[in-house]
Amino acid sequence: MLHVSKEDIMNQFLKENKFLLFVTVLFTVVSSLSYVFIAIVLQKILDIAVIGDKKGFLTTMIFSLFYFLFIGIFAYLQELCSKRFICNALRSVRTKTFEGIERRSTEDFEKYQTSEYLSFITNDVKLLEDNYLIPLLEILQYTIVFIASLAVMIYFSLIITVCVIFAVLLMFIVPGVFGGIMAKRQEAYSEKLADFTGHVKDLLSGFEVIKSYGMKRYALSRFEKSSIQTINAKYSVDKTAAANDALSMLLAVFLQVVVIFLSAYFIMTGRVTPGVLLGMTQASGNLANPLLMILGSIPKLKSVKPIIKRLKNLSEYQERRFIGKTAPSLNKKISIDHLKFSYDSSRNVIDGLSLNIEQGKKYALVGRSGCGKSTLIRLITGCYSKYEGTIRYDDTDLGDLDLRKITELSSVIHQNIYMFNESIYHNICLHQEFTDHQLEEALEASGSAGFISQMADGLSHIAGENGANLSGGQKQRIAVARALIRHKPFLILDEGTSAVDMQTAYDIETRLLKLKGLTLVTITHNMNADIFKMYDEIIYMEDGRISEQGSFQELMEANKRFRDFFELKK
Repeated sequence: MLHVSKEDIMNQFLKENKFLLFVTVLFTVVSSLSYVFIAIVLQKILDIAVIGDKKGFLTTMIFSLFYFLFIGIFAYLQELCSKRFICNALRSVRTKTFEGIERRSTEDFEKYQTSEYLSFITNDVKLLEDNYLIPLLEILQYTIVFIASLAVMIYFSLIITVCVIFAVLLMFIVPGVFGGIMAKRQEAYSEKLADFTGHVKDLLSGFEVIKSYGMKRYALSRFEKSSIQTINAKYSVDKTAAANDALSMLLAVFLQVVVIFLSAYFIMTGRVTPGVLLGMTQASGNLANPLLMILGSIPKLKSVKPIIKRLKNLSEYQERRFIGKTAPSLNKKISIDHLKFSYDSSRNVIDGLSLNIEQGKKYALVGRSGCGKSTLIRLITGCYSKYEGTIRYDDTDLGDLDLRKITELSSVIHQNIYMFNESIYHNICLHQEFTDHQLEEALEASGSAGFISQMADGLSHIAGENGANLSGGQKQRIAVARALIRHKPFLILDEGTSAVDMQTAYDIETRLLKLKGLTLVTITHNMNADIFKMYDEIIYMEDGRISEQGSFQELMEANKRFRDFFELKK
């Protein structure tokens, strides 16, 4: 299901932001070089002081003041560009990852929990910032400082520099030792972060259950356990980083000690001046510390590779089976032939089902819970691709259709309605344009007009998080209005009126049944004979198959499985 390109998500960003990268690199080069050349300025100051050249000392001091001002300006510009570069990168990665998640088919989306997706977009992107973007810019900056410092040291003394290079070579052992370990532990930490986010979301979502059933001790215990596991995973990463940093620091100190002793020896032998000792000490610091930062950053870059790969796969997701371009139509019928489907390959939820849904007809889909009614609807609307058999809209196979346009053909009203934390108006219109007449018509048909008119702020009333400011019945009325305002030719009610009172449910359903040209499929447990008589056909399902099918009168006269179910439920 994944389209994988040769470039990772960060390489794509770098190519798309060449100018910003160029400016950032430019200011980084200028800022780094100006900082390194402080060693030469210090060498000149000390040597002038030693020989007692007052005029030269004053000139050098004035030059130094302007030079340090120059360093400050370019250091600010370098930091500014670096921060902008990081901000743009994070925005780009988050956006592309979110777009990739939104492109996922229903079956692929359900492979992860919502909390895991939240963790990918927040925690993983934060890890990307801390362990890739910042270290990447640090490596760029400190590599320039290292090379320039090496050049300055050669300028001061070639012999000392050669000795220092041998000490430097020892420092390159460090990344190889810790890089692989860091990568494994960083990936484990990312997984624990995702688990922790899931536990917290689960506990907060179940707040009312926890309060009602006295589960506070369990909730705290579960939270603490997950928190400890996450902290332990982080500490495991930190321990490896600490060992890496300590060894690198030890080698850096060793490097500076070598420089100081060699420079002091050459002063005693008269080969260099005291100013050179000061300059060499400064330059060696610029040599050791940058190398220390580089060696500390390389394992971080390696450690984040699994996270980059995961974000790349999420952002570049492409549906492989449903790649059709044909616009769906429903002028004749939806034909389903020998359909089989399983969620886990152990049992068929839909088992050899065949059915025709003719344009303009009304169908009631009934059966015991778990018989496959909702799964059938999800298959018809293209939510799942891994099925056997055929589903055709008119004469076109579902796999050849543009699935994005199926949503323009059909509306589904689910039992569990999701409401955005926005106004009722936007929850109905979903930020699309409709006339006042269309809105009023949908409100009346859905039974929403009454309770909305009684609200002080009317359509501007905020629904709250997942409709927390609305009752279950109000949410379902709004969901019905959301579907009706679009006048789509195919409407599916998946227990869509289960939360409203019987009279309102009856009114809504009878209005829908009277709409000419509308193809309606209703999944219901409401055994109302008057309603059933208005349907063209009732489809009774058992164990993923159609057990009986026909009008209400025909099925009751047959006196078989449906009648038993109807009488028992009633």
